[in-house]
Amino acid sequence: MQIVDNSKLTCPQPVINTKKAIEQGLPVKSIVDNDVAKENVLKLCSKLGLQTEVIESGGKFEIIISKGGEELQIKGGDLQGTYLIKTRYLGYGDDKLGEGLMKAFIYTLAQREVAPKRIMLVNSGVFLALKGSQTVEDLKIMEGKGTEILSCGTCLDFYNVKEQLAVGTITNMYDIVENLTDDKTITI
Repeated sequence: MQIVDNSKLTCPQPVINTKKAIEQGLPVKSIVDNDVAKENVLKLCSKLGLQTEVIESGGKFEIIISKGGEELQIKGGDLQGTYLIKTRYLGYGDDKLGEGLMKAFIYTLAQREVAPKRIMLVNSGVFLALKGSQTVEDLKIMEGKGTEILSCGTCLDFYNVKEQLAVGTITNMYDIVENLTDDKTITI
């Protein structure tokens, strides 16, 4: 069994190191020292259809990765496009206007018959998915249609708002780059 010690490494290094080890062969033990890194490695394994077992010990997580059953199918085969939202405002100029425009944009996306494949929130865009945001309900509607709502973990940490995330999941730069190159992307 390969052992990959990702302790004290920042995003996205634990995911990248684990992926490289998986490519060399299974089983793999990936060791991480925080919840976000653990969730990001588990998300990678889930995408790859791999089986995982997590053992918590001494403030660290040992993730044992082995071959899984059937590979997971992506939910919502008719979903379209990836939206990269970089700010909580739509456009430049007056912030109040920009906030209203973004609310209308998210609402309009939620009302479309064909939902986006995914929405990735980076920088101040992560505020759109927080408790109390006027866009949370519309993001939840899209999530219910199969849209992945992904918020940058580094950004949530920077703004110290990770505990306020109300919709979607935390992601990392590795997944963001993979998703940007994987699909038609619209940047907002």
